[in-house]
Amino acid sequence: MFTGGGTLGHILPIDPVTRALRAENPGVGIYFIGTTRGMEREYVEKSGLFTRAFYLDSQGFQRRMTLANAVTLYKHFRNYKQSKRILREIKPDIVVGMGGYVSGAVVRAALALKIRTAIHEQNSVYGLTNRVLRRRVDKVLLSYDIEKSEKCVLVGNPRESEIRARYRDRIGAVAEKTVLIVGGSRGAARINDLALGLREKFRERRIRTWLVTGRDYYRENAERLAGMSDEGFEIIPFVTDLPELMLKARLVVSRAGATTIAEITALEKVCLLIPSPYVTGNHQEKNALALASRGAAVMIRETELNGEGFFMAVTELLENEPVRKRILNNLAFLAKGDACAQFVNQLNEMIVT
Repeated sequence: MFTGGGTLGHILPIDPVTRALRAENPGVGIYFIGTTRGMEREYVEKSGLFTRAFYLDSQGFQRRMTLANAVTLYKHFRNYKQSKRILREIKPDIVVGMGGYVSGAVVRAALALKIRTAIHEQNSVYGLTNRVLRRRVDKVLLSYDIEKSEKCVLVGNPRESEIRARYRDRIGAVAEKTVLIVGGSRGAARINDLALGLREKFRERRIRTWLVTGRDYYRENAERLAGMSDEGFEIIPFVTDLPELMLKARLVVSRAGATTIAEITALEKVCLLIPSPYVTGNHQEKNALALASRGAAVMIRETELNGEGFFMAVTELLENEPVRKRILNNLAFLAKGDACAQFVNQLNEMIVT
């Protein structure tokens, strides 16, 4: 039983793991408990990954005392009871929490029912739910080496293994000056504004641009471009297969979510990372630094971002060959290992023992 939600980043690493588990045992039952909110439900239902999927009405706590937190607490206890009923029905050998608030109720229910439990942390700092759960679960699977203990195992992000295997024959340099700008699965207003403001400069430098605005921001940005030539500058609301578009880009400009970084690393793409300052524990900046400190990416904090600096960074990473070569060499060094196989091995060990 897998559980997680809130963003696609909690769901995408499950995909290669389920396929690997079924390759080993075609008859295995693989179940999922997620949230009724967000695009991840749409993804799960279209993917056909699971024997059966369940959805709970979950929401996160606000950082200040509000009435909404009372509602959140009520939903958490309701989800805990519903999770117990589901787990008693399914009787899974193991429950794996992938992060997000919904996973907290499910993993707690599994602990109460004496079911083996594991969590996977995709980021370089624990999210709130995983930070609370990590002391109680049987095993903690990590994408970054953020904690040393007997129960912690560094496996990496299975999404990276999947993308590298799928696109292995197509990984390589792109000669054309093309840039993909994406603000995460939900978009980023600041990045959208900067990119649109530099549209004419990009055209003058013959830079072809794809801007993935996020669904919530698409209409307003499409209206800003109404009546203008869209030659060389395309806006897209959302991309279901981001790696496919990444392959066409010479440079990727992105937030620093764990899944996006796994995809960038797997495809060995020169990237400019602009971590979101609005996430728990500032974890995106720590994710970005994990690459930038190794010379495998360039990071700019959103608070330091302006139009001129953004344009200079983009053109430098598109046109400066020595800089690009250094980044690509460092990325190639990082893009090793098989996180999916290690993840599956850990689950199998827990089920057997």
